[in-house]
Amino acid sequence: MTITELRNLYREQQLVEAIIEPSAQEGHWIVEFRHARGGFVLLTDSNGEECHYLDLDLASKSAMAVGFKQVRVEAK
Repeated sequence: MTITELRNLYREQQLVEAIIEPSAQEGHWIVEFRHARGGFVLLTDSNGEECHYLDLDLASKSAMAVGFKQVRVEAK
């Protein structure tokens, strides 16, 4: 889901946590969100491709753009 779509879910209190974790691509990070009903929703671009970040700060900014004040980072 895009940041805009995720922002709407956040406003509806459907997302409970933002998580940054290592991508399958070495040195990259992905952002996902835990849904209130269980499961996870991945941050994607407008083409539906998962967003990859080389920098943890940029990944955090994307997660916080959805509305979260803090983000959990999962180490490798």
